[in-house]
Amino acid sequence: MTSGNEGTRKTGINMALLAGIGLLASCSGALAPLRPAWQQDADLYHHGVPARASQTATTPHLVARAVYAAPDRIGPMMDRQGDVPEPQRGLARMGDGTVDLGFQDVATGRWIESSLCGGTLFVAGLPNQAYRIVVKNRTPLPLEVRVGVDGRDLATGAPGSLSRGGSRVEGKGTLTLEHSSQGPLLFRQVSSDAALFDTSAQGRPGLIQLAVFLASDAPSVGPEKMRPDQIAPLGLFPVGVPEQYR
Repeated sequence: MTSGNEGTRKTGINMALLAGIGLLASCSGALAPLRPAWQQDADLYHHGVPARASQTATTPHLVARAVYAAPDRIGPMMDRQGDVPEPQRGLARMGDGTVDLGFQDVATGRWIESSLCGGTLFVAGLPNQAYRIVVKNRTPLPLEVRVGVDGRDLATGAPGSLSRGGSRVEGKGTLTLEHSSQGPLLFRQVSSDAALFDTSAQGRPGLIQLAVFLASDAPSVGPEKMRPDQIAPLGLFPVGVPEQYR
């Protein structure tokens, strides 16, 4: 026969366990990996229906900017930007981390010297140097990327634009571009810092802009599950650092 004290003690233990489970669930939600804004939309359709605003938006989710100039000019341009430059080895993470961006020399395949400064990628490109643009999609969803180079749309040669269209990058895929509608991509002679302050959709010589959109046929993404490294030790708190989109 169970005494009154023992019954009370068991009831207390059960309540503590239930409270611990509830706390674990709430903490796992709080520490889940952060996701781009379009995946945090409370009105998501979870059956692949392209009905989210981000799939038809006319405003880019992200505009990645790169400014180039000869090596002896790029340093003074970063000084005018007024931020601490971060040298990049290969691809640079742009904006909130949706895409990585980098530049390679076509002749050697080597990454061209570049630095992130104030959210802009500064590239040390010699005049008439042939280069390629490398874009990596860091999300699991397909993206549309419209690229403007030196004031012209890369694909059509028309004035640059930040509207939908251009090239497709599959989820976790990589896009490489080394030709425009006019021929191979070549760095031009840049004699001023005007590209640094140009925020227009068209752009100008020395400025490369990528307008990034969620593809209209991107599948909806349902709730994420806890990763193995987030399983709580002893059933107390989940561990693992969430990925932060800047």
